[in-house]
Amino acid sequence: MTSSPNGARRRRPVLVPVASALAVVGIGVIAAFGGFKEAPEKPPPEFSPGEIIDQGQFRTQFIKAIDTIEKGDFGSTKRYLELVLKVTNMGKKTASVGLMPEPGKHTLSGSFASALLRTRPEIKSKYGPQVTVFSLGVESHQLHPGITTTVVVKYELEPTATAPQEISLDVGSFVYERLGLLNQTQDWQLKGEFKDGDGPFEPEVAAQITLPVRKESV
Repeated sequence: MTSSPNGARRRRPVLVPVASALAVVGIGVIAAFGGFKEAPEKPPPEFSPGEIIDQGQFRTQFIKAIDTIEKGDFGSTKRYLELVLKVTNMGKKTASVGLMPEPGKHTLSGSFASALLRTRPEIKSKYGPQVTVFSLGVESHQLHPGITTTVVVKYELEPTATAPQEISLDVGSFVYERLGLLNQTQDWQLKGEFKDGDGPFEPEVAAQITLPVRKESV
């Protein structure tokens, strides 16, 4: 047996795997900065006026937003903020255009307007928004399969109200699935989930769009 020149036994080098060393360093850095954090949610895609938004059951184009005055009976006039859309029902049966939800009060619905989740700013209107379908000059509340129709969302404004320069909308989408655990029937429903399993329904924002508001006479 040989010995080192100075008579001391030579110590064998200890190899530490590089990955393990880096992991230890990483944990130390994470701890120093407050621990693990969830990655931020990816924001929904933003669309421009006229672009087609795929909502599952519907294909929708947000055409324009206008501040307009309409003539009524006996010479009266009413002022509206109107959103003009082109909507195609991609389903196999007629769908209701429905009503826009009140802020924060969403339901598991299959009507088109239930997917117009919210506006920014929130538009104040005494009677809430009216949602109407116009096809070949006929006014209705139904969207027939395979047909592209004009949908108008109208907010009645006070004559002296100031309309916003632009309006942004959060838009939801629909999924074709079973209506419930006991009900095996499949149909289109607004995509989302119930908070904490049995809390209020929270729809998923599939798209965002901003429309400039311009004045227009009717």
